[in-house]
Amino acid sequence: MRIVPLGVLSILALAGLGAGAALLLPDSPHRADAATGGPAVPTLRSDLRDELATDAFLPAPDEPADWMLAALDEGLSRPPAPRGAERRIVEVESGDTLMGLLAEAGAADEEAHAAAAALDGLYDPTKLRIGQPVTVTFDHSGGERVLKAVSLMPEVDRTVTARLAPDGSFRSSEAERVLESRPVGVEGVIESSLYADATAAGVPDAVVLSLLKTWAYSVDFQRDLQPGDRFAVLFSQDHTPDGSVARLGPVEMARLELGDKTLTMYRYESRDGTVDYYDRDGASVQRLLLRTPVDGARLTSRFGSRRHPVLGYTRMHRGVDFGAPSGTPIYAAGDGTVEMIGPQRGFGRYIRLRHNNRLSTAYAHMSRFARLKKGSRVKQGEVIGYVGSSGMATGPHLHYEVLVAGAQVNPLSVDLPTGTTLAGRDRAEFKRRVEAIDRQFRQLTEEAPVASVARRVDG
Repeated sequence: MRIVPLGVLSILALAGLGAGAALLLPDSPHRADAATGGPAVPTLRSDLRDELATDAFLPAPDEPADWMLAALDEGLSRPPAPRGAERRIVEVESGDTLMGLLAEAGAADEEAHAAAAALDGLYDPTKLRIGQPVTVTFDHSGGERVLKAVSLMPEVDRTVTARLAPDGSFRSSEAERVLESRPVGVEGVIESSLYADATAAGVPDAVVLSLLKTWAYSVDFQRDLQPGDRFAVLFSQDHTPDGSVARLGPVEMARLELGDKTLTMYRYESRDGTVDYYDRDGASVQRLLLRTPVDGARLTSRFGSRRHPVLGYTRMHRGVDFGAPSGTPIYAAGDGTVEMIGPQRGFGRYIRLRHNNRLSTAYAHMSRFARLKKGSRVKQGEVIGYVGSSGMATGPHLHYEVLVAGAQVNPLSVDLPTGTTLAGRDRAEFKRRVEAIDRQFRQLTEEAPVASVARRVDG
């Protein structure tokens, strides 16, 4: 962090800092991630932007530095500081602690400890986020520099503050900001990729990435999607009173139309508090194994009889091959235990994972392993190694096998078991929720003008 003296009385007055004060600004731009609930970067009002942009310290209106404007707006949104007060905005960096930030801002050790202790119960100081702003206020009116207040936002809708009381102790308080949740419906046609076309249609990156992760159980995005396939998604956004987006809500519904096959999933919280995504029949979309254990790969060889590229004669190929650049991460297809790891004849560097008493997966021709050993536990999606060409291989690729009761089966067609299926009262409530979500999505999209490729409708 650094202290930048603004040196312009009009700016100091506007920012509520007082003449001769200094504004603490971050070393680099920081944008909070709305999907993780971080505070959104505020936008300076247009009338103030025009006035402030005439100063050499500030950017031109067509080249805004949001991180600097946000710091100014932090001051503008508060009542002017009393004469003799000094307000600083400190941005959290990697390795920072609340005590350390206060001390670096100029607070005495006793003051910093008392202020941090006062926040105990309202805020856990170990949960500081990189880039999170902390406002520190000092008082110089008595001739000495005294810490008066510390304020920060643990969530976008909540501010906690520790203030110096007349008796010399610090007392804490919190204030909540009311956010309005608004539904957003987006639908469109896939022309190049789900990620590119969904983001172009207005679906936030975080939402698209969550969809890709959830659908990875049943969709091979490299091979199953074709131009002309369609997508639809319903999610929510929480807005501040001025209309700006403070954070993203969860995906409530998502649909993929792949040729003559339609995949739809709905978010539902069951009576025991478990949150998951289910198809229309109430079956969890999460499956025991991922369909593809490596990203961005192309299918180079299928399961079945083939002419071996090295040996030169026809033999049974008991897995599938995915071509990918050397060093591409390979993921565990499911939760399991490392049953075998090491060189394995023509397979080169080889790992076999046991997922349950009947199901195993194998991965061959790796360039190197992750830090694993026989007996290690792995989670679904965890990196277990990297694509290579060890063993009998003509180029870098992953040879992938699925074994049921010790026998190899076709990984592309095996019927993988799902997770839980809703029953009883949960199933009945889920059906009512599906009807309500479908009705809400229809109302949103029917109100919007039809677009040839994609459209987004905010509620």
